[in-house]
Amino acid sequence: MKFFNLIPLRVHCWGGLGSQLYALSTALDLKTKFPKRKIKLVLHTGGVTKRLSELDFIHNIDFELIQVNDFQMQDKEYKNQVKSYRIRVKGLLTKILYFFYFIVTANSNLEFNEIRPWTVSTRGHYFNREVTASFYPYLLKYLGLEKKPIKQHQFEIAIHYRMGDLLTLGTKSITPTSKIIGAIRQVKNNNFNITVYSDSPEIAKETLSSAGLTNEFVVRDLPTIDVIRACIGADYFIGTGSKVSLWIVNVRRYMGEASNNYLEGFDDKLYQKH
Repeated sequence: MKFFNLIPLRVHCWGGLGSQLYALSTALDLKTKFPKRKIKLVLHTGGVTKRLSELDFIHNIDFELIQVNDFQMQDKEYKNQVKSYRIRVKGLLTKILYFFYFIVTANSNLEFNEIRPWTVSTRGHYFNREVTASFYPYLLKYLGLEKKPIKQHQFEIAIHYRMGDLLTLGTKSITPTSKIIGAIRQVKNNNFNITVYSDSPEIAKETLSSAGLTNEFVVRDLPTIDVIRACIGADYFIGTGSKVSLWIVNVRRYMGEASNNYLEGFDDKLYQKH
């Protein structure tokens, strides 16, 4: 088995910071599972939209981080040609690699447990795999939020309103504004500030105003990591259908803020303390 320790284990990831954090959590667990193996976290820019590495806030990471610039603007016809080519040339080889566990899709706890000492690559979204509790203090350390943020004098509502590529993708939908406004009305405090964090600030402002949000609010477009920091420290958080919103809620719950959150569609993914 010592021979396999010489072979790097690559954890491949596609997507933005939310996906990258799931991959990072998986890589750290693999480091624990195989302490003598070299782990490489491979972040791909390819996908529906171009996504760069957003893990720069983690210093002295204890394994190699690689960014692969494989993003290409592709039309439907080109995609079909590539798909057909890959099926003809690589289909059989890929099946063999998966069959013998050289490649594993570690998207769940069950699949993660299928990783063998000779596995050379994991691929997937890692979303259905339980995040190890030890990852939360690790993440908070690099966020600079090891202690509970000091509350402001005025009650602060933070809304993460992801739009961006959802405006053009037909496979995913944007959280209805009615649910966001409904969540605000559930807040049991009559004196609050509202800050909306969105990657499409002008559209978000117009959409919420047109939907009937009469309260004054400001919209900010910040780097994703700064959005996470700001929303973790809010008195009440409203998240929309994105992995980043889920990470914010789970970190807040880990820190003891279990009730002052609203999140659409991720009830089975919420962190539970044991």
